[in-house]
Amino acid sequence: MFRRVAVIAEGVVKELVRRKDFYLILALLIIVVIYSASFSFGGEKGFTRYFKEMGITFTYLFSVIIGVIFAARQIPQEMESKTIYPLLAHPVSRFEFILGKFFGVFLVAAVSFTVFYSIFIGSVLLRRDFSTPWLLFADGYLLHLLLLSFFVSMTILLSLFLSTAANTMITIIFYFATNWFGATLPGYIFLPHPELFDIKEKIVHTQDVIPGWVLSYLTVYAVCYTILFVALSDLVFRKRDL
Repeated sequence: MFRRVAVIAEGVVKELVRRKDFYLILALLIIVVIYSASFSFGGEKGFTRYFKEMGITFTYLFSVIIGVIFAARQIPQEMESKTIYPLLAHPVSRFEFILGKFFGVFLVAAVSFTVFYSIFIGSVLLRRDFSTPWLLFADGYLLHLLLLSFFVSMTILLSLFLSTAANTMITIIFYFATNWFGATLPGYIFLPHPELFDIKEKIVHTQDVIPGWVLSYLTVYAVCYTILFVALSDLVFRKRDL
């Protein structure tokens, strides 16, 4: 089972190398960092906060976009090109197919985020800004990986009901809505809370690191939702006539 899941996941990761999405977004991030560094206002302290906020905001956003785009098109693309049929004709179950797609897209999003986050931290250090504790950077890295797991699994589930374009748009809107409006959204108490994993304000304003019990709670929270979305995807996909 693990070998078959790994082979499917490997195919998704190879897609990252072939497609231009990653390279385009990487170039955009570098442009944003350079553009932000060209400003100087509000004193050194004010500028440093602005620079960090721009850098980490786009780092988070671009990695989510890559994860959502890749997740939204995996199953529809396989079905449209009919490559799913020979794949499932081999001893590959539908659950293994879903699991392989999830791990593959998550790896794509995680690798992209790692590259983007490294560029962000490197740009901060090049400006000789050592105010943010390393543990806070580590907290931001871990929590955003959990966020990516949440959105990748949710997008794969939605891809069984929506077109690639509609799925991508709805998921990105949900990401923005939860970050901008949070609990003020009507009925939001009944929905997931991905905004809990966004600590860019803490990083920008150099606040205290996240307590261990909070990290543990958020990890369990994200893992439970990820398992739920993957399980629902498997349930829906099992009943789907191909």
